[in-house]
Amino acid sequence: MKSKLGYIVLTLAIAQILLIFLSWLITAAAIDLPLRSLLSTEGVRWLFGSFVANQLTPLLVYFITASIAGGVFVHSKFYDALRNAFSKGRVNTELAYRERIGLRLALVEFLLAIVIMLLLTVVPHAILLSVTGQLFPSNFSVSLIPTLSFILLVMSLSYGVTSGTINSVQKLQEMLSVGLETTAKYLPIYVFGVELYMSVLYVFQVGVPT
Repeated sequence: MKSKLGYIVLTLAIAQILLIFLSWLITAAAIDLPLRSLLSTEGVRWLFGSFVANQLTPLLVYFITASIAGGVFVHSKFYDALRNAFSKGRVNTELAYRERIGLRLALVEFLLAIVIMLLLTVVPHAILLSVTGQLFPSNFSVSLIPTLSFILLVMSLSYGVTSGTINSVQKLQEMLSVGLETTAKYLPIYVFGVELYMSVLYVFQVGVPT
């Protein structure tokens, strides 16, 4: 798996280099084409000046929030408890007492989250609807993944504290960071992929300022 990720990163890096030189060659040979060169004065300025802005996409926020929530979900044993509780399509009554209490608390939090989200999105003139009354796009759609991640995080933490898998502040910190440690290997793909994508948009003059 790690080797495959390395090949993906290498492919993205090579594609970026090819795009830089091809944009220069094509614009030099056919000056009438509506393309921008990444080796022109403006192109070099854009490469250096826009890198940070290019990386600050919603995908980065989604990646971070989902990684944190996913790590706590798995390592607090909440995932295992859910799987064991409903193994073979029926409720398993062999869970420990604290595990059952943790699952019940998580269920209450889940139902409460649903009620709150319905109040924020379904009732007339709901706060999270767009100015035209739509869910997509709206503040709700923009924050959907972070919101779901937060709900899962709260449920997982509650289960972990109640069941005893999270029994100290140090353990809590470990839970909150383990997901990021696990998914960190995908960050180079994000960095190179986003930069290549934004560079393509710049070369073809699609919604990217100089």
